[in-house]
Amino acid sequence: MKIKQRHIRLLIIASGMLILSILFLLIVTPGVYTKTLPGSANTGALIGISLAIVLRLALLFGYLLIIKRSRYNDNIRIGGYITIGVVLLILGLIDTDGAFAFLDNTDALYISFLMFTSIFCDLTAAILTFIAASIKPINTQIQTAADKKLLNGLGIGLGVMVMIFFAFPWGIILSLAFWIYLGVILRKKHSFFSSEMEAGLVEKLQKRLKGMLTIAVISLPIAIAGVIIHNLHSGKTGSEESLFFYIGIIAEYFFVLASAGGIITFLKGRQKPN
Repeated sequence: MKIKQRHIRLLIIASGMLILSILFLLIVTPGVYTKTLPGSANTGALIGISLAIVLRLALLFGYLLIIKRSRYNDNIRIGGYITIGVVLLILGLIDTDGAFAFLDNTDALYISFLMFTSIFCDLTAAILTFIAASIKPINTQIQTAADKKLLNGLGIGLGVMVMIFFAFPWGIILSLAFWIYLGVILRKKHSFFSSEMEAGLVEKLQKRLKGMLTIAVISLPIAIAGVIIHNLHSGKTGSEESLFFYIGIIAEYFFVLASAGGIITFLKGRQKPN
């Protein structure tokens, strides 16, 4: 019961932090529209920040849905928590560019400060979500101590943050190291999951891990090709090419996120039932 109460409490705090983030973005919206470009309104910036607010409202709805379901039962897939946490990290990363850009605008420094505060709220909510995912009550044979779950959740949250915010080079390096390590284990053993785990759960985790591996295998070559084509095109024309650059960056994040999902699945499969 204490674990369940702590799990719901963390989700409520995370949703509160997200509400604060949305409020800060609403406050800066008029300034972003009128002060992004000198002497003129910027419709594109308005659309961008409006989309950022709408996405956060969708995540807030996700929080409320999980909290409501948690009060009645605990049959909520951990993927929902991970999705919300990862999307919050990505949104915070995207808004960082705008927050730094307004630091050079002396007439609108408040926009930069409030955007950084909004990003801080997003990151805090993401970490709380990862911790809540690690300690949520589950109807399976796998159980770990509450303190250990809390520590594992904090470690996973910080690890995912490092992989996303430092996708190149650290996220790529950690991802490659994980898949190589997994391949070495697979050559030595028939399975890298706990031998005491239920067969049905092992099969489920194996399918999830294969799905993550498939995404990683597809996205990594695309990321490399996108960056190479971007550099070649920019070198020949002398101008910055954008299409393949964004393709490469998006593919890189797909690779890192798929690897992070694989690491979480692997760690879950290594837990031993009581």
